[in-house]
Amino acid sequence: MRMFHTVESQSPQLITAPVIELQRPYNFGFEFGDGLGMSQYRHETADGTGSVKGSYGYLDPLGVFRNVDYIAGTDGFKTIIRSNEPGLSNHVAADATYIVRPAPLAATAQGLRKAAPLK
Repeated sequence: MRMFHTVESQSPQLITAPVIELQRPYNFGFEFGDGLGMSQYRHETADGTGSVKGSYGYLDPLGVFRNVDYIAGTDGFKTIIRSNEPGLSNHVAADATYIVRPAPLAATAQGLRKAAPLK
């Protein structure tokens, strides 16, 4: 003989509509430098359909630079990288194309110096 009757209760569930984020066009960018020869930049634009184009890069006091132009969209992410960094060569890897110029003499000479001993 049962003396108690148990009742299982369910917590009320809040039903909400899914959040739909609409793509919106945007544009931003910045540029800065340290006043000693180093500068950096970035610019990006989205058209509101899912396509994004942009570029970023830097220049150091020795004249070494890297400039990257990119596009992202339905065909994936693709870049063109222009640089004169020591050790790079012209090549294509995945969807990245490297266009390389000779490194500045100052940057190459810096890599040839004998390392100073640690103190």
